[in-house]
Amino acid sequence: MKLSIRISHALAVAMLLLLMSAQLLGQSRSKIATPSEFLGFEVGADRTLADYKQIREYFKSLAAASKRIELEELGKTTLGEDMFQAVISSEANLREKKKYQEIARKLADPRGLSQTEIDDLVRDGKAIVLVSCGIHASEIAATQMAMEWAHALVTADDSETRRLLDEVILLLVPSLNPDGQLMETEWYRKNLGTRYEGGRMPWLYHHYVGHDNNRDWYMLTQKETKAMNRAIVFEWHPQVWLDEHQMGSTGPRLFVPPFASPVGANLNPIIWRAIDHIGTMMSWRLEQQGKSGVIYGYVFDAYWPGGTMNTAWWKNMFGLLTEAASVRLATPIEVSPGELSGGGKGLVEYTQQTNFPNPWPGGIWRLRDIMDYERIASDALLEVCATLRADILRGAATMAMDAIKSAPANEYYVIPADQRDPYTAARLAHLLRENGADVRISPDKEAFYIPMAQPSAKFLAEVLGIQRYPKVKLVAGANIVLPYDVTAWTLPLMMGVEVRQEALSTDRQRSLRVIRETDWPEGSVDRAGASIYAVSHESNNVTRLINNVLKRKGQVSLARGQFQAGAVTYPAGTVLLASVADASSLAKAYSLKLCALDAPPKVQTDKLRQVRVGLYKPWTASMDEGWTRWILEQYDFTYKNVHNKTVKEAKLGDEFDVLLLPSVSKDVIVEGKYKPEEGQMKYFRELPPEYSGGIGKEGTKNVKDFVENGGTLVALGSSCNFVIDEFNIPVSNVLARTRSEDFNCPGSILRVHIDPKHPVTYGMPENAAAFVNERMAFQTTLPGGELSRTVLAWFPWDAEDILLSGWINGADRLERRAAAVALTYGKGKIVLLGFRVQHRAQTEGTYKLLFNALHWSVMEGTK
Repeated sequence: MKLSIRISHALAVAMLLLLMSAQLLGQSRSKIATPSEFLGFEVGADRTLADYKQIREYFKSLAAASKRIELEELGKTTLGEDMFQAVISSEANLREKKKYQEIARKLADPRGLSQTEIDDLVRDGKAIVLVSCGIHASEIAATQMAMEWAHALVTADDSETRRLLDEVILLLVPSLNPDGQLMETEWYRKNLGTRYEGGRMPWLYHHYVGHDNNRDWYMLTQKETKAMNRAIVFEWHPQVWLDEHQMGSTGPRLFVPPFASPVGANLNPIIWRAIDHIGTMMSWRLEQQGKSGVIYGYVFDAYWPGGTMNTAWWKNMFGLLTEAASVRLATPIEVSPGELSGGGKGLVEYTQQTNFPNPWPGGIWRLRDIMDYERIASDALLEVCATLRADILRGAATMAMDAIKSAPANEYYVIPADQRDPYTAARLAHLLRENGADVRISPDKEAFYIPMAQPSAKFLAEVLGIQRYPKVKLVAGANIVLPYDVTAWTLPLMMGVEVRQEALSTDRQRSLRVIRETDWPEGSVDRAGASIYAVSHESNNVTRLINNVLKRKGQVSLARGQFQAGAVTYPAGTVLLASVADASSLAKAYSLKLCALDAPPKVQTDKLRQVRVGLYKPWTASMDEGWTRWILEQYDFTYKNVHNKTVKEAKLGDEFDVLLLPSVSKDVIVEGKYKPEEGQMKYFRELPPEYSGGIGKEGTKNVKDFVENGGTLVALGSSCNFVIDEFNIPVSNVLARTRSEDFNCPGSILRVHIDPKHPVTYGMPENAAAFVNERMAFQTTLPGGELSRTVLAWFPWDAEDILLSGWINGADRLERRAAAVALTYGKGKIVLLGFRVQHRAQTEGTYKLLFNALHWSVMEGTK
């Protein structure tokens, strides 16, 4: 009897202690400061923003106060900020997060697992859900919402929150673009209370690529992309990824999935079923809470793989997007009912329809409204992922298994090492590995081998294969649905790399090993200490070599024609190095073969010197300028940005050998603003005076004087129209006034023929792949005696031979037209590169046209 009394007493004490502990825990959670309390101002209030550093400090305070959240460093941003993600879940899950990461890894690559083992992993695993905010820095609301959402998840003690955190591990990235978030908040605060409040910045909100940071997710060029990709592909393997964005102000209030057509044909349909289910729950919860203006099946399609969560589809993740109507950063807007409009696919007119059942009527729209909509959608995401945890895990594993079974086990993609540019070939192999693919190499390093039967099979088929844009029509007789972004991303074509398919024997497969970071082509020198070396111009890396040697005061010349040295015939453009003391280290650093010559070759040569590049930078924030700037840095060019004031007032020839115009319109160059299409409103929101206008008549005259007196002008893409209109040259753009109904090439890969004998085309093959996304094709004519012109590249004679990958309407308008032209003009030179030779740092196969054009500006005949 006494024993039972003691046990009962002990149990009562234990229960009391447990109750007190829970009460204390609840009190401690309730004492965790809200974002507004911590920062000292109301988060989400009109005209108020927290910057990235404040957001980071708030998350640090949450992690210090709660065991439901941990912070993980992702890496450094381009400008040196610390990039992080918050891992939010139950305390028990966080204690065992390594276990759940390993389960997710096995489900992402279930090769060798039995069905029973997969079932066990599904039973034991947690849904890992990634939510990213603010990749486009002006779309800022989600970076503010993230703080409030995190606070709610770590402090709430209701049964539903505990259930969500028991079933889900949330990876919350408050900003995928910290540098840009800081730029935008600084610019906004600076202009508060002025006529420029809430206006756009005159520079990119990512240091190099601006809005195109969401076009980098299979090429992985930027630090932020690399950091997030590494966490996804090699550390966490999330099954679900929601990326939160904003859009224009005068349409629907929020887009949620399902996506619009067309759909990527190379994807497992289970993706769309899961995404549609989650999106439907988002819209349902929003409707329940009185949030009007929610739409699905609008504008944003399910076809293109370049963005964050888009690329995730081909990597067996359920990728989702939200797009909220924008305000002027944190300044409210008032939208009149007559200003509300449709116009995009899925909503031709702003009216009630099945995908838009409750149109927003207009009125005041605030930052707080965006945050509330995003918070409801984010909560709904967690609700579905917790409720359907096992289905989501099994779905990810099923997609991976289906990818593995999509090809015979002995079928491989093969990237031979012995090709025109071995370095770029190796770069493609390493890029695929960085994207998560299983990439192998043979013992003799004669080729990279990539199994077709692997979890990344869909991704590999997409980026290594040919695209054919689906001709989807919403009703019979209508035009096809146009693409959201580009229509081609065939990496072998864009990079100029040979890739083939091959069936391997069992012994051959066993001999392969996984690729290592050190598996790059080995440079070589056939004889050290030679006075002169010959180097092929075919590798992109030869540009790095040239610039490096010139900076170190070495001597570099280019052969004007073919020459013979011993038993070897060298083509025009062969690089000749003299006074190079460390040939072996250069060969190794740049993966190049340096061939010693016994004597200077008997051929005319052009000596190079270090080129001084002036890269024009308009105040309209050109992404093409940013990409070009990044590429120039990667290849060790010496450059300076040139703004309007310099173009108008400076003696350009004293500072620069070449003026490089990125792909911007003539109106932007001359006037500093875009010209509206016929019938469109002419309103243009002005920038502060110091950032207004273009180069004007003064600048145009100064550019012409620069060229006439010996400078070189290189124009990319749209800027060719400026040169054609302002310079008296025998070139016209035959597509300048063409309607989109007659010609449309929205980012496709086309065949061009190359004249490889000109200095601008040295190292290029006679046939190349050109990325085209603008109305630019040249008609040339015979010039007078005052100048010369050379057609560097031209489209085929037959329209049927033009398209390599993607989609084009009106290919016949390109037949026999020039795609790139070089001219002499006075004492100077002009190069028109009409197609996108450096598009988004993806078209490495045509980089040489840009690099050679820059070097052409400083070529001096030596004999």
